Amino acid sequence: MNHKVNDMTHAHTNRLRMLAASLFLACCASATWGQTTPATSEEKPEVDLLLKEKWRHVGFHLISDVPGDNLESVLDEPSYGFALTYMKHDRKGIFDGGFDLGFQPIGGFDTTIMVTDNGVDRKGTLYVRNQLAHAHYLLRMTLFQNSGFQPFVEGYGGVRGSFLGARLVLDGEDDRQPVNDVPFFSANFNYGYAAGLRLRFGKRTFITARYAQMFHLEDGNVIQVADPNAIVIGEDGSVSSSTTTNVTLPPYSVRVGLAINL
Repeated sequence: MNHKVNDMTHAHTNRLRMLAASLFLACCASATWGQTTPATSEEKPEVDLLLKEKWRHVGFHLISDVPGDNLESVLDEPSYGFALTYMKHDRKGIFDGGFDLGFQPIGGFDTTIMVTDNGVDRKGTLYVRNQLAHAHYLLRMTLFQNSGFQPFVEGYGGVRGSFLGARLVLDGEDDRQPVNDVPFFSANFNYGYAAGLRLRFGKRTFITARYAQMFHLEDGNVIQVADPNAIVIGEDGSVSSSTTTNVTLPPYSVRVGLAINL
């Protein structure tokens, strides 16, 4: 009887020892996993910015409308300006939405005038410019978004027109003071499409090129521009215009610039 009790006690003791050993090994494995997992995550390479779900695109561009019916005419009659593009990108959708603002001089003159400044007559230079401006909403579809070579197509619509601006620089000063900043403004609705390319040359930086064609409602491509020969300059340098001339807006535009992903 004593032998049976001893055998049962011995067997029970062995089971307890095996259970304790199993628990010990499980704890060791758990501790080892907890130590290695953070190290593995820290060693993962930084996620490429282009692979993020959402990012913003900001572009600064030199623009030129093509006065004629072909691209070569931009070299003969250039009219350069600047444009700012902002777009919000979401990889869940096909299109990216944003806006585009720009302006470019389309004619004007500089003249020396005498103005009265706090009762004192002073000489200055007046810079008068007709400006072509636009404000467009964009929808863009970009191909190969995870590569450094990204063609895109876009549609846009908004307003495009002209305004008259003047700046006065008094002798002995460097600042151009605005004078009657917008004494004349004329704009029409327009829309169009464009095709372009983004070339990546840095982690977040792209060189962009774009060619666009514009359309208008009936006679919407004709705007009123202040006639430089009929501009009246006041004693204080203020500028006014009562005479305008019709100008047909060019149907095409080209641009090159720099874009940054934020």
